[in-house]
Amino acid sequence: MTEEICPTINKSSMLHKRMMGKILARFELTYAQYQVLKTIKQHKTLSAKEILVYLDTDKATLSGVLSRLEQKGLIKREKDPSDKRLMHITLTAASEALCSNVEVVEQTCADDLTKNIKPRELKNFLSVFERIIDNQNDKIREISEDTER
Repeated sequence: MTEEICPTINKSSMLHKRMMGKILARFELTYAQYQVLKTIKQHKTLSAKEILVYLDTDKATLSGVLSRLEQKGLIKREKDPSDKRLMHITLTAASEALCSNVEVVEQTCADDLTKNIKPRELKNFLSVFERIIDNQNDKIREISEDTER
């Protein structure tokens, strides 16, 4: 049974990305773009480095996403007055409105995904899932330490 955990998690993640991709296409956004917008919205102002940490992605991917979001007028990049190398990334009014509209659709989808699941069952599932994620992070750190030796 435990050998089914990773493939099941992966399948659910892929299905979620596909579902969200179809929804986001209506808003002319990709899944990666929306994740960046959501992360910035949650924290108000972030640097690219901070976004990398929150989304656990790579520089090349994030750089392209940020460029496209800026071209669409959905983010602003402003240099830090005390450190010209640091850019503060914020949402524009257009992206604030866009995120609000997508969040409504996203919540409807989440409600559909959890129908017929009791609140207690969902709470237990999320608790177990968080422990799985913690275990994965621990294993990644362990592997990283082994390869550094």
